[in-house]
Amino acid sequence: KGYKTEFYRFNVATSKWDTLPETPPGVRAKWDKGSWLVFNGADGTDDAKLLYAHKAKYYTGTDHEMWKYNIAGDSWSDNKLKGMPLWGLHSGRTKKKKSKDGGSGAWYESEIYALKGGNTQQFFKYTVVKDSWTELDTVPNYTPPTGRQRRVKYGADIVSYGYGAFFALKGNKTVEMWRYMIPTGPVMGLARSGVMASGQRLAVSGLLIAPNPLASGFATLRYTLPNAGPAHISIFDVAGRVVEQRTVLASRSGAVSLDLRKLSTGVYLVRFDANDFTATHKLVVQH
Repeated sequence: KGYKTEFYRFNVATSKWDTLPETPPGVRAKWDKGSWLVFNGADGTDDAKLLYAHKAKYYTGTDHEMWKYNIAGDSWSDNKLKGMPLWGLHSGRTKKKKSKDGGSGAWYESEIYALKGGNTQQFFKYTVVKDSWTELDTVPNYTPPTGRQRRVKYGADIVSYGYGAFFALKGNKTVEMWRYMIPTGPVMGLARSGVMASGQRLAVSGLLIAPNPLASGFATLRYTLPNAGPAHISIFDVAGRVVEQRTVLASRSGAVSLDLRKLSTGVYLVRFDANDFTATHKLVVQH
């Protein structure tokens, strides 16, 4: 219901609301705006169909709270799950931000993909078997051609389309909708703000650029490769033109410092090629 700990189910057969056990109180017996529910759907048997409830605003230590509800048993687990981390990328820096209005989540193949909301760009993945969170590519806050900057806030939502695709509304008095593709296997790259990557084979966590968005002009590209060897870094603008190139001798994993001060404000695509490995990543430059 929100605010307190009341929990209900709408019974389609009777067209009435059923009162269910109240949610665990946690550190505060309140469920503020930005809290959300996710159903594990077809991934569970009848005895393992679960709801995951993430609590916004309130937290313990460095994480928010998340609780699990067993639908067959109409009961909440006594054990609190690890909630979304407070710390994450924000405007090119790592900052402590609470999950608030606009927070939302979607289930896909035993993982939850969630927007933090609260006027942030943060986007996370929760892995059920590990009870752990991983931060993913931040939601863009730069919107060509106007250059207006908006982050995820009230009115935001995210849904899973399947096949590794998610669609998200940014909210915050915008009409923006974005698509996120899980970078595994031969899939199309992110199609954002006029940037379209060709079909490439990407590796999970194979390429990461920080800070992103980039404001200082200096970025760090971190990579993980199946084999060491020469690697080529290419940066493309929205028109598909190469604006920066570099060749490095890469180890199995490492980092490359990039001086990108000459790039103007806008959206770019960074491509990393090494032997049979190719990965792409969107980069937003701000000044």
